[in-house]
Amino acid sequence: MTKRLYMETSELSGSAQVLRCEADESGHFVELDATLFHPQGGGQPSDIGVLQSDNGVSARVLQVKDVNGVILHWLDAPIAAGPVSLQVDPAVRHQHAMLHSIGHVIGNIGQRHGWKPVKAHHWPGECRIEFMPEASNRDLTADEIEDALATLIQAQLAAQVHVDDKGLRWVGFGELAPWPCGGTHLASLAEVSGQVSAAVKLKKNKLVVKYDIESKE
Repeated sequence: MTKRLYMETSELSGSAQVLRCEADESGHFVELDATLFHPQGGGQPSDIGVLQSDNGVSARVLQVKDVNGVILHWLDAPIAAGPVSLQVDPAVRHQHAMLHSIGHVIGNIGQRHGWKPVKAHHWPGECRIEFMPEASNRDLTADEIEDALATLIQAQLAAQVHVDDKGLRWVGFGELAPWPCGGTHLASLAEVSGQVSAAVKLKKNKLVVKYDIESKE
């Protein structure tokens, strides 16, 4: 079973062993003994990057998936079994971690106003959080969400990560309530590199918050 290093560290480079390299209709894929690459799942797309063997042969990591409990890395070329270096694309990781982190915080904001987050999707250009009403709730506007996010980002809340006695990983920011999560996140909301925009829709008693982060550049 592949050791999920991305659950333990924010490092983007490291080393591992290729256990096998095979091919299917999608191309070549490898199984590693350990990986820094987050697989697609939990509403988050996978990391991409590069594997390079000791003899200098390299292959781009195009997609990573958890297939029945086995993490597989699809490549643009085959790579032999043995030791390899891992390099996660830092820009893509930052974007995914940033969108995922903001999704967590929006979940907290909704819950403060009596809305329980039940579904989340953090893909670039498609981000949304779906909420169902709790016993006591009130309407929540896009402006209120954006203002609350701006305040929390300005406070530069640090990520709080812990694993409970059942092995479940919990992630939160500052004093905000944590959520069980296996994804990647910013170390602090100070790393949010853009202006967050939100849109709100209420349909059939379900609140849907769509959001995006516009670059400051």
